[in-house]
Amino acid sequence: MTIKKEAIDNFKSGIKHCPIETAFEHIGRKWAINILRDLFLGKKRFREFLETNPELSGKVLSQRLKELEKDDLIKKKIVSKTPLKAEYELTVRGKNLDKVLYEIIMFSMKNYSKEVFQNPSQFNEKTCSIITKKSLMIE
Repeated sequence: MTIKKEAIDNFKSGIKHCPIETAFEHIGRKWAINILRDLFLGKKRFREFLETNPELSGKVLSQRLKELEKDDLIKKKIVSKTPLKAEYELTVRGKNLDKVLYEIIMFSMKNYSKEVFQNPSQFNEKTCSIITKKSLMIE
C-alpha cells in the first residue's frame, strides 16, 4: 500500500508532540518502568515495591505511584482501612504496555546479553521469547 506524500504531510501537520517523547514523559520517569514491570508480575503493596527495588526511596515511590495513577496506568485499591493497606495493579491502559515491554526485553536480551545473563551463552531467543510472553501474559 502506497501512501501519497500529501497524506503523509497532512498526518504530520496534525501531530502536536512526538508520540515517542509523549510516551516516555509518562513511563520514562526514574523508577516508573520498574514499578510497571513489578505490576506485570501481579498486584503489589507499597513495601513490596521497596523490597524489589532496594535503591528506591519511599518518597520517590509515593510520587511515582501517584503519577502513574494520575496517568491511568495503575490503580490503587484500599484493602484494609485499619490498619490502612493498599494494593496497586495495572489498569487496562497499563496492560497495553505488554507488547512494548516484551520488545524492550527481547531487545535487551539480544543486544546486551552480557549485562542481562550470568552466562550470556544461555541466551536462546525462542526460549526467552516464550518465557517473557508468559510472564507478561501475552498470548
